[in-house]
Amino acid sequence: MSISAANVAPNFLLRNSITAEELRQLQEPVALFEYEGRDSDGHPFFVYTVAGWLNGVNIATMQGGATVGGQVIVIPMDTREAADQMVADGLATTLNALDKDEEDTREAVKSLERLRSVGEQERFDQAIRPDKNEDFVNDAERIQKLRGDDIILTAGRVAVPDIKSVFPALH
Repeated sequence: MSISAANVAPNFLLRNSITAEELRQLQEPVALFEYEGRDSDGHPFFVYTVAGWLNGVNIATMQGGATVGGQVIVIPMDTREAADQMVADGLATTLNALDKDEEDTREAVKSLERLRSVGEQERFDQAIRPDKNEDFVNDAERIQKLRGDDIILTAGRVAVPDIKSVFPALH
């Protein structure tokens, strides 16, 4: 018995791997079809990797595209055409979400700077006041992204690390 090359799945462990941040930075990002297989119930699935230009270098090699965090994209669909559409939509949605996440982080950093600009006692007074200032409430909600507990941060009871050390890309 022999195994034909068409029946062998690619070894994705040997591929270039990029991070989610690098995925966001890709120029001309594209999902590359890599493999078609069938699950244990006989349903088809399609496997994709990503390609594009990162800092002027094509991340794809002769083997194929790169994984993201060591993971490939698996699309369970009946046809290749439907899988191609789904992976393209999914990649665009992912890139948009990553961009929004970075913008949300920038806004959270600005909110934290505004909260730090008033004294500790003023932050504490605002935090316990039943009729809180709307700007204060909005800033307190935004900084949850950075730390997770706006009450403690707002009251100034916890040392907050320098934002540039936590998010070096945000300077």
